[in-house]
Amino acid sequence: MFPFDYFASRALPPAFKTELGNGTPILVRHVRPEDAPRLKEGFNRLSHLARRRHFPGEEPTELTDEQLKLLSQVDGRNYVIWGAQNPRKPDEPGIGIARYRRLDEEPDAADVAITVMDPYQGTGAGLVLHACLHFTAHHNGIRAFYYDVSGENERFIRHLKHLGAEHVGRVVGVTRLKLPVFARAASVPQYSASGFKLARTMRRLAAAPAIAA
Repeated sequence: MFPFDYFASRALPPAFKTELGNGTPILVRHVRPEDAPRLKEGFNRLSHLARRRHFPGEEPTELTDEQLKLLSQVDGRNYVIWGAQNPRKPDEPGIGIARYRRLDEEPDAADVAITVMDPYQGTGAGLVLHACLHFTAHHNGIRAFYYDVSGENERFIRHLKHLGAEHVGRVVGVTRLKLPVFARAASVPQYSASGFKLARTMRRLAAAPAIAA
């Protein structure tokens, strides 16, 4: 065990720096309404496969103004969006985003979505963003996450199941999974590579100092 494993679930700083598995430095922070142009550009750069996986049953060509207006509802408690960017490549729209939104009908649960840009797939960026959601959600009283995953995204479905997610529903082309929110690294089941990597990422983030951003 590690010392940080025994700490109460922490509130992450609003912005901090860490590294991906390949050594790439990243800046991680809360997404703000003024990030709308960056999000729109990032969406435009997503591959057709990524769009299909994140919007099963439809493949929008761009984010609408109405969708971008949802950024104004981010409150840091019920609706949270974390974003990551590469400080060495300021012209890029970003590395990825992850968000949760508390469910009105189940206040201790939230819907989750994670998007990582194609060049950063497989670098551990998704793990960093996912860990941010777990820390933040637990601190805000959320105890379960729901994921609607495209049926063709078998890799992510396996990943969630290795973390202990259970299947709770299915509609055409979409699998709905439920996963407990992890308070700290020690809460993550580590009998699989998925669990071990997420726990290791949570330990690293638990020690991340705040920065101005």
